[in-house]
Amino acid sequence: MITPEKIDEWIKEVEERPGSAVIILQYISNRLRDLTQRNQELRADNLALRTEKKVEEYERRIANLEYQLDLLKRQFGGDPAVLEALASAAIPVGITPDVLSVLVYDAHGHILRLETDPAGLTEGALLGTLPETPGPGEEPLRLLVSSAAEEMLFVFSSGRVSTRAVASIPAVLPDHKLDWEQASQPDEPRGGETLGCLTPVSRMALSDYFVQTSLRGWVKKVGTTLASSILEKHYIGTGVTQPGDRTFNVVLAKREERLVLVSRDGYGLCLEVQALPFAVESAFKLGNLDFIAAAFITSPGRPVLVMTQLGKVVHLGADYLDPAGSLRSRGQALYSQQRREKGVKVVGAAALQANDWTLALHKDGRLTVHSAHSLIDSGAMSEQDELVGFTGFGLPVKKSK
Repeated sequence: MITPEKIDEWIKEVEERPGSAVIILQYISNRLRDLTQRNQELRADNLALRTEKKVEEYERRIANLEYQLDLLKRQFGGDPAVLEALASAAIPVGITPDVLSVLVYDAHGHILRLETDPAGLTEGALLGTLPETPGPGEEPLRLLVSSAAEEMLFVFSSGRVSTRAVASIPAVLPDHKLDWEQASQPDEPRGGETLGCLTPVSRMALSDYFVQTSLRGWVKKVGTTLASSILEKHYIGTGVTQPGDRTFNVVLAKREERLVLVSRDGYGLCLEVQALPFAVESAFKLGNLDFIAAAFITSPGRPVLVMTQLGKVVHLGADYLDPAGSLRSRGQALYSQQRREKGVKVVGAAALQANDWTLALHKDGRLTVHSAHSLIDSGAMSEQDELVGFTGFGLPVKKSK
């Protein structure tokens, strides 16, 4: 700010040193230009307010915040104490619903939703059987277990997104024999796009970033401050730059958490979320025929279970996957080259504690559940047939009355 006292100082300076007049005039000229530009910006803002453009923008932001709060209340019962605990917890907790929703979906947007009682889970229990599973070279099925109160973000290969409540997806009849004719298609892919992934978003208000990963190991992050724009425009971006690559996963993360990528050929990479780029960059240097089999967020010190197609478990301790110092890393080998040459492949991975659970899809179509404790102790599933899918899930903590 230019004060009268400052002007008096300049006048005195010019009287005593006439040569400094040019410098002072240049400074005044620059300052006037800055003030003029700022004045024009304020006039534009004032005009926007008068024409309700800013009002509409603020209303959209408020509507988005109310939407995120509604997601939290629906998921966690609206208890302020629970929400406060969630915001500070290293490992999120939730409210146990009457049922868990097991989602099996394909790239064409078909979804089979099975309901199961979380209190009745038993080791090796059969949830259902598909008539067939994709063969070699075909798009694999994806697995996800969530609360029935969850909201899902549908992410398509074109970068398009949409949201649907899990409860709005019809559940199949409680029969072990499943059929894709029972599947629903809440949002059919358009114009050649495919469904990249389903992402739970009820904790969006408690997260700092969306982290997007491609099939070939390219990554980017987007601040959740842009959530209102993403949801309003139904677009988050493809997250790819190379031909033949496509979106694999989008997850929510806090800045202090880590992204873990596991490849089909048995390599693992850990990256600090805070260090991830905002523009799409190659993070995982994969072999020509390798691709991402699992991408998830974890907290420092949390162990990881990696499952192979033979039903063998690779249990990684809390300190095994150290964060990589830079992008374009080859990652760490999770098992020996000899096993790799024999055709051992990864079908899934997850950050799990001993009291968590896992879901496995067998080649013969069976969907079975297994406790993480059992897998850690035995190092393998009891069944000897081949697996084509694997994921992990925790049982949310019940709300205290």
